[in-house]
Amino acid sequence: MKKKFRRVLAAWLLLAGTAQAATLSGFVTDADNGEALTFAAVAVEGPRLGAVSNSSGYYAIKQVPAGTHVVSASHPSYQTRRDTLRFDAGEAERLNLALVPKPVNTGEQVSVEAERISLRAKPLQQLPALGEADLLRGLQLLPGIQAVSDISSGLYVRGGGPDQTAILLDDIPLYNPSHLFGLFSTFNPDAIEEVNLYKGAYPAAYGRTLGAVLDVSNREGNRKRTSGRGGVSLISGRLLTEGPIGRGSWMLAGRRTYLDGVLSAIRSRGVDIPLNYYFYDFNGKVNQRWGDDTFAVSTYWGQDDLRFDLDDEESFVAIHWGNRALTARWTRAISPTLFGHFMAAGSSSESIVALRFLDAPVRIANSIRDWSLKGDLDYFANRDHALSLGFLATLFEFHFARSFNEGNQFDLRQEAMMLEGYVQDEWQPGPTTRVQLGGRGTYFSAGCCPSSERGTHRWHFAPRLALSQALSDKVRVKAAGGVYRQHLQLIATEAFSGGDFWVPLDSTVEPGRSYQAVTGIEWTPSQRYQLSVEAYYADLANLVTVDTEMPDDNEVLSVPRTEDATHSDAVFNSGGTGWASGLEVFWQRRSGALTGWVGYALSWTRRTFPELNAGRSFPPKHDRRHDLSFVASYKVGAWRLGASLAYATGQAFTPPSASPAQRNSARLRPYHRLDVSTSRSFELWGADSEFYVQIFNVYSRRNEWFVQLDSVEPEVDPRKIKQLPIIPTLGFNFAF
Repeated sequence: MKKKFRRVLAAWLLLAGTAQAATLSGFVTDADNGEALTFAAVAVEGPRLGAVSNSSGYYAIKQVPAGTHVVSASHPSYQTRRDTLRFDAGEAERLNLALVPKPVNTGEQVSVEAERISLRAKPLQQLPALGEADLLRGLQLLPGIQAVSDISSGLYVRGGGPDQTAILLDDIPLYNPSHLFGLFSTFNPDAIEEVNLYKGAYPAAYGRTLGAVLDVSNREGNRKRTSGRGGVSLISGRLLTEGPIGRGSWMLAGRRTYLDGVLSAIRSRGVDIPLNYYFYDFNGKVNQRWGDDTFAVSTYWGQDDLRFDLDDEESFVAIHWGNRALTARWTRAISPTLFGHFMAAGSSSESIVALRFLDAPVRIANSIRDWSLKGDLDYFANRDHALSLGFLATLFEFHFARSFNEGNQFDLRQEAMMLEGYVQDEWQPGPTTRVQLGGRGTYFSAGCCPSSERGTHRWHFAPRLALSQALSDKVRVKAAGGVYRQHLQLIATEAFSGGDFWVPLDSTVEPGRSYQAVTGIEWTPSQRYQLSVEAYYADLANLVTVDTEMPDDNEVLSVPRTEDATHSDAVFNSGGTGWASGLEVFWQRRSGALTGWVGYALSWTRRTFPELNAGRSFPPKHDRRHDLSFVASYKVGAWRLGASLAYATGQAFTPPSASPAQRNSARLRPYHRLDVSTSRSFELWGADSEFYVQIFNVYSRRNEWFVQLDSVEPEVDPRKIKQLPIIPTLGFNFAF
């Protein structure tokens, strides 16, 4: 009886102590500019309690025992901070933590976490590039991410196509994130603050695609002082300015090519140049904080314009494509342990092709608009559990139109609606163990209207699970898996990304489905070195591909369904299955004068469609058996030297044959390329400046792109189209 009484008393005292324990919460920011820091680890070291800051830099730790404890805050790119605080029973303590950035040559290049790869903007800007630094082309140097050509900024992640990777800018989806036919992405390198890449088995907070997620955050703006940065290259000029305003900050960034001005100047001298082209993009953000409330508005505008005059004075080809996005966001610390994010956003992507030949004008236009309402709640329940839940409601508007000789041939419009909700529990059953369990539910409706019986109505639930276990302070093992669905299909033109367009999958086609599993191990022998090894497998079903043998225009343009239209099997090959598997090794040196990484991927990808290749499986064109990359940056004094070397198995293609050949049964020659750069920093009129020289494809390897067949004279030998030769460039960067 006494033993039972003592157990009850001990349990009561434990519960009473928990109820009277203190709560610690606050924001983690950059000490230099006041911007929020995501994924910063905050710990109360004595009782070994901790939390990770969310996307607004907010953290909360419950059940802190009364007494004096050391609180530490750390982030891979910042110096660790420690504070000593006294906690009283039942107290709600607010501690805002400003972290000091590490020096450039001691900061991490790439942070490999349990489920994601995290990059800061600076390492991306230091990579050798074609013309200027570019986010998407820099990511192609990581294992598991391929490019199909030198002029492609598309991300082919672990066997998936570009449409299977969601690309987000400040939570806004970008449906065609490219400039100059894919040579550059829409991301201004100066405006980027942080990049988080989920190559597979991504958590429940994300959805919509079968494969991967690229989540890019732009700068919020400097809350401490007015500052700026920019640069001039042979391709474009760019400028970013930012500073404090009221109780918040603002940021404006712009970039524009000046090729059109150069061509105009040449034409003024009597030289006939039929081409005119330019692109621009603009990023803007303003935010204000009143107590625990923050209000922010951000926008993105990007545009490409191309005109080519043909031999006939009245004949021309003009192409106009771009993206627009606008977001209004409200965040609030509702209580010390409950934080809310709420957002209203609109995003659009459009392409207009106008041409005139033999006095017959033709105009083709397509667009997708995305109107979204989003809400997320982060609840720091106790020392073991942090819950996240949220919703996303999206209305899609699709438009495809064509006119010939000023007469409308097609004007097809369709709407679709998607409602999504998720819940996720970040559970720490032990000090070295982390479990992430969640799920995402989706309702998708497409057709003339959501209530129509003739429309598409689908419900799906997708569970997600991730495990992470530290075997020691240097070794961590991890595993993750989940189910993923995709309801939108990209119709892509490989040679011209501005002509890509999206359509919803109607009731005749099931949405794509993938089962993903990832496992790996991370070894960090010191702060300077890190090794990560991952193995993955994805099982794919309900795949859709565009049929390249389309009988006539009417069938091609019937893809966007209307009330009286049906899905055309001549446009899509549907009901496909497939799989992708591989092993990735990533070793990096993260600090010191010499930094960089070595990445290697061994992978297989297969697809099977009943209508293709006699029903036999085949590798898609982006299947790569081996993919190897070396990236290095060496800083000595004011000079920085950089190099990147890429090697990959040749692209798959279907060889010409008198009898039907198996699809993609041959390979082009292996791809390899070396890029180098050198830069020197100096001070000019009181401003930090940098001059750089870059050489793309140093030894001018003419890698093979694709095989071109002569459809008029089949007996003519096929021609292998080559990619870019050596291209040197130079530029100038500055900051003030």
